[in-house]
Amino acid sequence: MKRQIAIVTGAAGGFGAAISKSLLEVGYAVAATDLDAAKLERLVQRLGAHEDLKTFVMDVTDPDQVEQCAAAIAESMGPNITVLVNNAGIIGRGFSLAEKSVLLSRQVIDVNLTGAFNCTSAFSRHMARLKYGRIINIASVAGLWGAAGGAAYAASKAGLIKASESWARELGPLNISVTAIAPGICKTEMLDRFVDSEAAMSVDEAKIVKSIVPVGRWGVPEDIAEVVTFLATCKTNYLNATVIPMDGGMRVGTL
Repeated sequence: MKRQIAIVTGAAGGFGAAISKSLLEVGYAVAATDLDAAKLERLVQRLGAHEDLKTFVMDVTDPDQVEQCAAAIAESMGPNITVLVNNAGIIGRGFSLAEKSVLLSRQVIDVNLTGAFNCTSAFSRHMARLKYGRIINIASVAGLWGAAGGAAYAASKAGLIKASESWARELGPLNISVTAIAPGICKTEMLDRFVDSEAAMSVDEAKIVKSIVPVGRWGVPEDIAEVVTFLATCKTNYLNATVIPMDGGMRVGTL
């Protein structure tokens, strides 16, 4: 295949933009999808004019729209869709005792989990025809540990991890590997909306970071993008059904 196409959902966000940039740098044509057209325009401005970058407005929660977008990408960019990065996601801070917690939970699970189901279904069929593909799901350490005030988010990411393992079993015989990345705390706009910024400002953040993260810093989108690019370009299909925690070693207990 002379020209391989990578699909990145939620491409206008912090992780998505870094992932799109990294994949372009290693030679992929990138179909950057997002619900927000204005943010996609800013993404193009940020990454610069690039003949291998095209943007598509897509709501991952709408299966018909996902199917239509998949067809449009194949028609405009070609049929060699070999990489899907299920990155689109939202984080809702809601407690079970809150009146609107059920509505918020439904929205979070619909975007983070059902959206990945919709995209995997639509784009994996292109990979199956090629007998080659890499599906990379952006989960979270919350899906491994849980998160107080973020039960729906944690549940959606735990579901995505188990879906990744299940898809790896289903699609492995077609030479399509499925992996997941579970980032720890990373500096993004989405994190800022979840964390109480005033409370965060009242403490010595650097001291806290060094006390709980062995590498002494929070993650950044470029950290995640580097591993996504490794998984996308990895030649072996024996790296399959793997979940990679990326938390700087935060999960390791200290005395």
